[in-house]
Amino acid sequence: MENKIKLTVVTPVRCFYENFVSSVTLPSFDGEIGIMAGHSPLVFALSPGIAHIRIDSEISHFVVSEGYVEVNPKMVLVVCDSAEWPDQIDVQRMVEAYIESRDNLKNDRDSDKRSIIADANARKAGYVKDNVKSLSRARARVHIIESYGTEAQKLKLDKLKAKYNI
Repeated sequence: MENKIKLTVVTPVRCFYENFVSSVTLPSFDGEIGIMAGHSPLVFALSPGIAHIRIDSEISHFVVSEGYVEVNPKMVLVVCDSAEWPDQIDVQRMVEAYIESRDNLKNDRDSDKRSIIADANARKAGYVKDNVKSLSRARARVHIIESYGTEAQKLKLDKLKAKYNI
């Protein structure tokens, strides 16, 4: 396995991916980070987005949610809330989640409740943060379908975007 690094992607429900790869590019809050065999040790926060795997000349893409990544010269461990290949994404459900997250976030920002006690404000802040994460995940899924989805997925997405004015 010369010039390859072991990539393991785990979610709370399964081991999503495990194989030796030539390189992997992962989304972080500071931008995309590319990793190859021999990389210096590193730990970073994973942001929702598209991950790219290269094995020799073949490139694959999948969407990840928030989590963290641990890197050493011989392996990359990705621990995230969810990971999906483009063909596993239900476009209808994805659009519904996008709309719900967007609307919830808009409603949170539009409401002005200045008389809420501190504990309720803390709960509210957590709720708003969850809506931001949910919208980030939904945007990542939309982006992977637009970029790497099947023609049927792209067509369905275009129809739903027109229908819901996204």
